[in-house]
Amino acid sequence: MRKGWYIVLALVWLAVAGCGRVNGSEEDSGRELIVDARFERGAALSPLWPHIVQQGGGFSKTCTDTLRFAESELEPIWQLCQWSSRYDLAGAEATAQGDEIIFANEGKRVTLAKDGTLTLGLTTSREYDHPRRADEPWIHLLVQQDFQAPPRIAEIGALHFGMELRIDHCHNRMGEAFDETLHTAQAPFYLMVRNLNSESKDYGLGLWVGIPTFDYRYQRLADKETVHWDVGTATYIYTIPPRTVWGDVNLGDGKWHKADKDILPMVQRAVEAMREKGSFTDSRWEDLAITGMNFGWEIPGTFDAELKMRGMSLRAEEIQN
Repeated sequence: MRKGWYIVLALVWLAVAGCGRVNGSEEDSGRELIVDARFERGAALSPLWPHIVQQGGGFSKTCTDTLRFAESELEPIWQLCQWSSRYDLAGAEATAQGDEIIFANEGKRVTLAKDGTLTLGLTTSREYDHPRRADEPWIHLLVQQDFQAPPRIAEIGALHFGMELRIDHCHNRMGEAFDETLHTAQAPFYLMVRNLNSESKDYGLGLWVGIPTFDYRYQRLADKETVHWDVGTATYIYTIPPRTVWGDVNLGDGKWHKADKDILPMVQRAVEAMREKGSFTDSRWEDLAITGMNFGWEIPGTFDAELKMRGMSLRAEEIQN
């Protein structure tokens, strides 16, 4: 049943594979860190709770299924995380609609179009039976990958981040129970910076560097950095001022928006901000590498929301001696 449309879709993708980046721009310099940006190799699916991965020996040993948008014998690079959900996409049958392949259940919808546009949708009005309280977990639907041969910060002269994003809808289903200190729907992009020098006192120390995108609470993007401690991963998060990446735009206006920015100075600033807090004090730039990323929905409130993303790119431009 599945194989016929896999072959058809694969032929369509092969026909457009030479089109390059979004909007037909020429290939840019630098090594692309994000592999399979068009999701042609599918995505390995997480269990519903992070502790299952932690206690089960890692993602590869605990993934519950692979979402295949086209026929491929290659192992997926992407991981699709569905944390704290009631509804597992494992075993979901793919359906074809126009030029899209769709995996869906009562709580979520993941769609890939032939041009590589990925749709992530959550219907949390079916997930939450009351407005979330401060001591309760919240729903995630995000894609992530670890980088092959992670670049050392000291060895690159630029880090070009690119992505196009559109918020199709975001509906508050809580009414007057909405509390902006507890509830929102947001879609941040995160990089992981980690000390990989086994001889360093900071070996293994990590830092999330966040690029905020849409946040239901705010029409205007922030122009200031923030630093906070993430209890769930026991790691600091440095948040890049999103207006410096996206511009002074309203990402919730239902239109496509594009980011195209060298974020290396911002990553370096993130490390300096940690040093100001007494962290990474035994880390040299040569010790620090950019090891992976994730992007997608975090919804600690009752919102029905859907986004589209395409053209995700992160290119490391090595310093020329």
